[in-house]
Amino acid sequence: MNTSLRLLIGLGVAGLFAPLQAQNPAGDQPVAVKTSLDVRMPEKLRVLMLEQPAVRFLVTVDEEGRLVDHLALEATHHELLARAEQAVRGARFSPAKAGGQAVQATAEVRVTFFDPEQRALQDGLVSQPFGASSTDAATRRIYANAKDRYVFRQSEQAELDAPLAMISGTRVVLADDEGRTAHGRCVVDYFVDHRGQPRIPRIVSSDNDTVARSALLTLQRLQFAPPTRGGMPTCVKVRQPFVYEGAAEPAGS
Repeated sequence: MNTSLRLLIGLGVAGLFAPLQAQNPAGDQPVAVKTSLDVRMPEKLRVLMLEQPAVRFLVTVDEEGRLVDHLALEATHHELLARAEQAVRGARFSPAKAGGQAVQATAEVRVTFFDPEQRALQDGLVSQPFGASSTDAATRRIYANAKDRYVFRQSEQAELDAPLAMISGTRVVLADDEGRTAHGRCVVDYFVDHRGQPRIPRIVSSDNDTVARSALLTLQRLQFAPPTRGGMPTCVKVRQPFVYEGAAEPAGS
């Protein structure tokens, strides 16, 4: 079960109508990262000597500064994703503020990477970089000739190797306080990440809260085939309508 979506539902649906990128008028404060997101380069990638290695994320942070959801949007190399996600999940945040009040908001953050030996080389502490053998030099040349292939970025659905496919899912229908099952329409924007999981949902429109909550609970139970572009992982944005006709039984009945 997707814990991040469960937290979003628990916080209520009102905040999910906000834009993906938090808008911060003068005097308000955006989401801030309180801990370093500069992390050590994965060992297997050190030989490539990547230029300005980084991963760009969308993060949703609640009123208490807790990370609710995150999505990798772009990376210098797709094999940086796992280490970068660890860094984001372990980071501490300050919540956004609007009118002096803490609010849930979505913002962009960057995880950057360093190689201690490369830094030592730049500082003049060593005279030869890591991976100076002929084999390592050949590995770097091979990568340099095809490095665009390894870049991770968001794709349009038309760019995917295959149409986005849902491989599992359960439709959820809730009831309101008077026992009436959800009736109406809800449109949700969300991303499908490189693992095929829905991320960063945003309600575009909804007839009522019962429909919106039903749609979000349905969304958390969806699993897609991991999207790829050119055989490499990617993420993709989706706009999906959820239509409820009030005929199904409430969840758990």
